[in-house]
Amino acid sequence: MPTLWTRMKAELGDSDAQYLLAESLRVSDVASAVPWYRRAARQGHIPAQTMLAFLLANGIGVPPDPRRAIAWYRRAAAKGDVGAQNNLGYMHEQGAGVPCDPAKAALWYRLAALQHSATAQVNLALLLLDGRGVERNEAEAVHWLRQAAGQGHPAAQVRLGLCLREGVGTPRDPAEAARWLHAAASRGDREAMAALADLHRAGDGVEEDEVEAANWQHQAERNPVDRTQWMPG
Repeated sequence: MPTLWTRMKAELGDSDAQYLLAESLRVSDVASAVPWYRRAARQGHIPAQTMLAFLLANGIGVPPDPRRAIAWYRRAAAKGDVGAQNNLGYMHEQGAGVPCDPAKAALWYRLAALQHSATAQVNLALLLLDGRGVERNEAEAVHWLRQAAGQGHPAAQVRLGLCLREGVGTPRDPAEAARWLHAAASRGDREAMAALADLHRAGDGVEEDEVEAANWQHQAERNPVDRTQWMPG
């Protein structure tokens, strides 16, 4: 819970205190946190702008308003906020509050990717693999997937593993593919589990083992898919 001193400073107009107050309230009552995020955001508090945009975009604690979310994301993104840049790219990619524009999405993803956002690196890589909004470039896609996978991003690890298994954008290397897929599977990625089952079934990069294949297949069928592209700053 916020301290009395934090609340007093927030009431007196301190944007940092307003943001801290909003963060503490968000855990139990998002709706009560929104006005404090808004007050801090209007004073130029960048994390508050990004979180306010996130709540508006998703309709959390406030009616959904993607256009207003875009406006707040743009303010924070222009000041270099990585989460805002990634989320702004995602909204351009999905056409949420703005016309669908994968090219603009790629620009924002790239800015965040260059600042080491693993999520943005994955999102940019997926555009490069598909040639959406950018010229198709599988080798560059693999580069960004490696960057994100090295940061422990499961979606990057599984996609990199699949590229290595198939030789997309990089020489085929089923042994390395298995290592990345195992890393993702250990964090609950269903697609990685299913891919590992295929590798063990075929003895491709790993020992042929029907029991291990069945184990991974069973785990894949019991786990939900988790693909996170949308994230607060």
